[in-house]
Amino acid sequence: MVIGVILAQHASLRCTQRTSAVQANHQVVNRLRGLWIAIALLALTTADVAIAADPTLLRAALIVRDASASIDFYRLLGFTIESDATTPRNPKENPFPLNAPSTRTRLVILQSANGAGGKIGLVEFGAPTPPEARIDPSRVGRGDVVLVFDVADADAIHARLAQAGAKILEPPQTYLSRRTTDDGRPLRGKVFHVHDPDGYLVELLQAPSP
Repeated sequence: MVIGVILAQHASLRCTQRTSAVQANHQVVNRLRGLWIAIALLALTTADVAIAADPTLLRAALIVRDASASIDFYRLLGFTIESDATTPRNPKENPFPLNAPSTRTRLVILQSANGAGGKIGLVEFGAPTPPEARIDPSRVGRGDVVLVFDVADADAIHARLAQAGAKILEPPQTYLSRRTTDDGRPLRGKVFHVHDPDGYLVELLQAPSP
């Protein structure tokens, strides 16, 4: 009888110990889980702060009359199509651009030749086409934009654009840089301007050299 009681007590003790061990393991797992969650939240918070504090220009978007004509123009400057999508548009649900009843949107993303020179977005609204917002597209005024491109050979780009019938404003002009050679002579560069099919002013700039 005494032996039976002792064995029962021993079994109960072992059961209690196992239960305590399991509970301890659960506590460790829960603590580790909480630690990893905290680390993950901290990482996400840090990433959000970095993104918010240091915005990056994704692309310049131009509202154009004919995206295909604009594609042909910017291809002359070495751009290629990254994406091209046409989607329906409900002007009541999406009023941008203001006062435009267009029911179709085409968005084309162009990538520069070297991949590091930025992107251009071409936005074409159709059915119907929005009215012209600028009074005189041939002249630059407050609120307009100028797209400046770095080119290795201004004369070669000028010849390419001229052959394609682009609206070139002047032949390449030589300009003197503030930078000088070792013997004090100013470096010389070249620059000229052209209008794209929608009248956006494009500047082609060849960096100064001896």
